Amino acid sequence: AQAGGPRLGRASSMELQWVRWLLLALTLVPICIFGPRAWRSLQRWRRLQRRLDSINQEYETLRSIRQDAVYHHGWANSRGDYKEAESHEKHVMEIDQKLDTLQKQYKAVEAGQLEEVDGVIVIEASKDK
Repeated sequence: AQAGGPRLGRASSMELQWVRWLLLALTLVPICIFGPRAWRSLQRWRRLQRRLDSINQEYETLRSIRQDAVYHHGWANSRGDYKEAESHEKHVMEIDQKLDTLQKQYKAVEAGQLEEVDGVIVIEASKDK
């Protein structure tokens, strides 16, 4: 190699600096373009999971209440208190309707048909009938 000439196989620090800036730009441009879209997708997925969790929690609560009502229905029948047993049976049927509604709502939210739902919708029948 010549004493004053460029050395082959070694890049100058200026060329390395330029390569670093190029790599930084090639990394940051896709992040700036696709990052916000990925963030919105993540937020939408988290909202969906919160809705599904809320519906599921309400469903499990009603299922537990239904189990208690079925127990009390059987207990009232065994005591011969048929009027109370009938009341418990009506309560179980109302809960069954609510559970069916929640199940349909869960499936709709899961399928993306109910994007705008913020809470759980349960229609209650009047007990004054």
